[in-house]
Amino acid sequence: MPLDNLKVIKTTAEQILSHPTWDLISLFALVAIGFFYGISVGKRMIISTIIYTYVALALMPLFPFQPLSEALQVGNLFFLKIGVFLGAYILLVFFLGRGGAQSYAVGNPWWQVFLLSFLQAGLLIHIVLGFLPADKIKMLAPVTRTFFANPDLKILWLAGPLVVLIIIRWIEYRHEKRW
Repeated sequence: MPLDNLKVIKTTAEQILSHPTWDLISLFALVAIGFFYGISVGKRMIISTIIYTYVALALMPLFPFQPLSEALQVGNLFFLKIGVFLGAYILLVFFLGRGGAQSYAVGNPWWQVFLLSFLQAGLLIHIVLGFLPADKIKMLAPVTRTFFANPDLKILWLAGPLVVLIIIRWIEYRHEKRW
């Protein structure tokens, strides 16, 4: 009987992996982005870019999207909002760069880097999907819609990175105080 169960699991896994849903692709992309982004830029830059994300998001209500859409003849406000948000974010990263980052620890434990980069990628995905119209959000795959486009989870995506930064800083402070 266990061999039959293993065959069913193997067949199911082969079917899923041969035709992955967007849910699996988005979760895999989030983990991959988090891993490679964290390794490539390091903890200091991740902390800075988390702050830049909040600043770019705070600037969004200041843009006159309707008149800008008419002037640029952009039919879809979704793409305009994403463009403005990502443009503001990239400009902040480019002009403020590493100079605005402060090191919170001498070493960079891998779990901190991975967790912060995972939260940064998730926050960006949540923000971008938040610009979608409600009818388009309904078309997203269930896992993507539940975890990234759910307005009920907005507070978790917005506060999560800050809470983790506070916890990491508290852990590091306690470690420094002991020595």
